[in-house]
Amino acid sequence: MKQIFIFSDSQKDNISYFEREPAMLVSMNRSDLPYLKEQDFASHTAIYVLIGGNKRYVGQAAGQTIYQRLYQHFSKEDKKWVESVLFFSRTDGKLSKADTDYLEKRLIQDFTEKSDYQMMNSTIGNKSYIGKLSKAQSDQLYETVFEIIDDIANIDLFGVSEGELTNEVSPSDMFEIQYDGHTLQSKSARGLFVDFVKSMLVDDKYKQQIEELIAPNAPTAGVVLGRKVSTYNGRPISAEVAPGVWLFTNFSRKDTKNKLEKLTKQLGISAKINWK
Repeated sequence: MKQIFIFSDSQKDNISYFEREPAMLVSMNRSDLPYLKEQDFASHTAIYVLIGGNKRYVGQAAGQTIYQRLYQHFSKEDKKWVESVLFFSRTDGKLSKADTDYLEKRLIQDFTEKSDYQMMNSTIGNKSYIGKLSKAQSDQLYETVFEIIDDIANIDLFGVSEGELTNEVSPSDMFEIQYDGHTLQSKSARGLFVDFVKSMLVDDKYKQQIEELIAPNAPTAGVVLGRKVSTYNGRPISAEVAPGVWLFTNFSRKDTKNKLEKLTKQLGISAKINWK
């Protein structure tokens, strides 16, 4: 597996590129479009997700490059809500129209069934004939993409909708994590998440590992650690866990526990998490 980060120092923006055969995945901000044009994968045929607030749009760049398709979107008034983009393809950038139709339709269906986001697609995708072998290869690509999303990029694509703040504090509840002979407790799931990350950032055993997970921009539901504060409609949805380091905290109890479990796994920690 190869993971590459491409930075634009002049604007302090970044494009993140991930690769695991046969798939490649790119995550970028809207403002990164000029820098995308400079990359080899800008000419790929791809499936993409436009992301902004609680809105999502799934599309395909077929018969044109991903750069050309995104440029068209960003030039339109009705796409001003888009803040960032995620797209994927084969590592060689070659997908047939049957492939893109099948993958686009599958991703729209997954968003519809697995998330609460407002889908901006007017259709459920195109349908065209795809042979048995091509379908199997497309399924393999799709599954590999989600291995990258879940295990490497740490992006919660179908997760909690930003802006859905939850009141998860209850005087009768206690949330606890036990690891390496330590026990942390809090009366809120969010508080426990914050306390655990704070402890990791000052623990010599894990400090370097967790610092590698910090993105240069504001954290999101997918990339939970960042160098800038996250807000939604002017309200903070992140907590400062160290000077200049912010943790995305706008999760339900269930999603907070999932994030804790994923983080401990990434750090190689054997932990017991108790939601009392």
